[in-house]
Amino acid sequence: MKKLIALMLSAMLMLMSFSAVAAEKLVVGTNAEFPPFEYIGDDGTIQGFDADLIAAIMGKIGQEFEMNNMEFGSLVFALQNGQLDMVIAGMTISEERKQYVIFSDPYFEATQKILVQEGSATKAAQDITADMTIGVQEGTTGDMYATDNLPAKVERYNKALDAVLDLKNGRLDAVMVDAAPSEYLAKNVGGVVVLEENLSEEQYGIAMKKEDTQLQEKVNVALKELVESGEYDALYAKYFSVIESEAK
Repeated sequence: MKKLIALMLSAMLMLMSFSAVAAEKLVVGTNAEFPPFEYIGDDGTIQGFDADLIAAIMGKIGQEFEMNNMEFGSLVFALQNGQLDMVIAGMTISEERKQYVIFSDPYFEATQKILVQEGSATKAAQDITADMTIGVQEGTTGDMYATDNLPAKVERYNKALDAVLDLKNGRLDAVMVDAAPSEYLAKNVGGVVVLEENLSEEQYGIAMKKEDTQLQEKVNVALKELVESGEYDALYAKYFSVIESEAK
């Protein structure tokens, strides 16, 4: 009998331990300098399309989570060393990043855009010359594209907004950033315009640790449900309908 009770207690402890692990909050990393995907709201919380999307996904999974804000260039490393469980930050799925993390199914189509001052003679990427300086957000695909494909000097910033402000004030000749943030920043800063040319074809994904394939599967199932139910479209309209209508 004592042996049976001991076994039952052991099983209960194991179950409690498993439940405690399952109930732990996942830590989701982002870089809240990329509106409208993620930014700090007036109340000091992380808001935006990605914040709402990950909240909806976690709701489907039944998982508690918290969001941590850090520099974009630190996110993959923080995921690898265990500081984070997931990353959602307008992060482009790339073969280079796949060496270190796994991604969810794509959740957003993106492209790189160039911003210039209103009235600038620069109308396309081919007008960028070696004597110019172009601002980018460090560690992003915009940084990589400008470095690899444009002759201009590349000035790196922690915040895309700071680059656009320097452009407006004449300290830069151009800025490269993803399409949706470029339209958002141009609208809110003023005095700058987004060139029509699309410079890349990209897809955003939610990054996870290489070993977290079960979490990846749960996220993909939840993402699919959000798309099929129309919830994804409602989130998209909330953040991008106004930007798209004003950009036309």
